[in-house]
Amino acid sequence: MKKRIFTVLVAFVLVFCSVVTLANRAGAFGDYDGDNDFGDFGGNDSYDWGNDNDSYDWGNDDNGGGYIIYGGGSGGSGEGGTGFFGALVIVAIIVIIVIMIKRKNGTVQHPVAAGGTVTDPSSLRPINEYLKLDPTFSESAFTEKLSNMFVQFQNGWQAKDLEPLRPYMSDAFYAQMDRQLDSYRLNKRTKMIDRIAVLGVNLSGWKQENGNDVIIARLNTRFITYTVDDATGNLLQGSKTAEKFLDYEWQLIRSSGKTTVAEGGVKVQNCPNCGATININRTAKCEYCGSIVTVDSYDWVVNGIKAISQRTVG
Repeated sequence: MKKRIFTVLVAFVLVFCSVVTLANRAGAFGDYDGDNDFGDFGGNDSYDWGNDNDSYDWGNDDNGGGYIIYGGGSGGSGEGGTGFFGALVIVAIIVIIVIMIKRKNGTVQHPVAAGGTVTDPSSLRPINEYLKLDPTFSESAFTEKLSNMFVQFQNGWQAKDLEPLRPYMSDAFYAQMDRQLDSYRLNKRTKMIDRIAVLGVNLSGWKQENGNDVIIARLNTRFITYTVDDATGNLLQGSKTAEKFLDYEWQLIRSSGKTTVAEGGVKVQNCPNCGATININRTAKCEYCGSIVTVDSYDWVVNGIKAISQRTVG
């Protein structure tokens, strides 16, 4: 009996701490992974509650697509705080009941922290229909491009320099990610990312909204990640051997009416500020006046990323 009471108390504390953390912190571009797994990865329901990220959606919160940063302050006093802690109590009771029932039936399954919400397939059109708008669009070339971008993004995060990646992100997404990377720069820490592999890329479909064409893609990836102190090289967080398998959803946008440049073609535009020629395959900044060109007016850019699930091996 005492053992059962102890189990219940531990479960309550774990749920309480996890929910409080999930409600009050937010992650960063290179920090989609966490110490604990989350989401329903391949139907596996044995993951632990909680994730160091404590947030699974990143991107522009103005596009109506749900790619936002979750967060907020503490409940504090008053009706808001009371409702929050009341919800905690309800969640804790439900979790405890489930655990007790599982124990009685001889099985124990830990509650799973939810990952990002997958875009409703019914809101998307089949990707092959996009050829009616852009006859030169190639699904295979596009998925290969996303695979390469994923690797470049990880390398950029480790280098703590996203400037070379500027042409591949929308203005809002780039600014947001660069701000979040500041915590590593200021604290003189580096997020190391090794053995990067993209296991698969699938295009879920497309739609049009806010004057843009939008493509939703799913990326299945694997890598090893850990954080070190820049001065000493000491390991601060993570593991140098454990592999993380993450499933992401990417949202990419491009101004409606634009079409794919033929393979080998160079996307050349003029700077809207000084009129100089800019090769936006290479940069989004005018080398003459320093102005930033809105790249999504010409080509596909990442506008939001969601971490759907994580599974750690090792």
